[in-house]
Amino acid sequence: MASDDAVYQSISQDELVARAAKDRSFVGLTFAADITLDDVDLTESRFERCLFRTPMVRSADFSGAAFTDCRFEPTRFANCKFAKAELQGCVLFDAGKKKGCTFAFCDLQAAEVRKCNFATASFDRCDLYNLSAAECSFRGAQFHQSTFTKTISRRSVLTKAVFDKCNLSFADLSGLSLPKCEFLSCKFSEASFIDTDLSHSTMLACDLDRVAWDRTKLGKADLRGSNLSGLNLSVVADYAGLQISESEQMEVLKQLGIDVSP
Repeated sequence: MASDDAVYQSISQDELVARAAKDRSFVGLTFAADITLDDVDLTESRFERCLFRTPMVRSADFSGAAFTDCRFEPTRFANCKFAKAELQGCVLFDAGKKKGCTFAFCDLQAAEVRKCNFATASFDRCDLYNLSAAECSFRGAQFHQSTFTKTISRRSVLTKAVFDKCNLSFADLSGLSLPKCEFLSCKFSEASFIDTDLSHSTMLACDLDRVAWDRTKLGKADLRGSNLSGLNLSVVADYAGLQISESEQMEVLKQLGIDVSP
């Protein structure tokens, strides 16, 4: 870490507060462990090549903020706002400690993340409606009781999220409501969709090898072009109207114990 320290400049608590009240531009800085970001208004701030070493951040507002090529040591964000925030090329996983960041009760509505590493991250009871993720790693991530939905009225609820070329291998997406969400060319090897609602979802050209499908709802889902090795329709809750590629029908029938001869 010493070589990393030489790259970044330190910032004091007073300097942080002063800059947050002015241009809100932070470039090449270290936010040391003794810096507190709790309750700080950092909406529409710009963070570029910064290192975050703050182990806990409570109730900070990063709405509309942009993070570019930033690094985060394992941090717990509690009740923070990241609505419409943008993260590009950021690393939120400590390879040495094999530990990621935790987001608890955070608002990430309409956040956009590109080429970021969220491996082993925990999203606990977060609002992830309209999240857009591209070329990101969520390997081993957990989404405990998080929601991708937005309530319009008593009878109208929208669900929206797009994952494009993301790695969600070993991720736990159990119990989530993901109807009509889009997963494009994503990797889900050994991920868990137990009790997950994927009805009307789009999962094109995805790697779905050895996924846990117990009681998953797949009604009218589109899985064309995906690797469905291990998909046993006898354990899912619903698959009426499910779309798969012709090349995958043999594998699906095999899982049901049906031997199809040429």
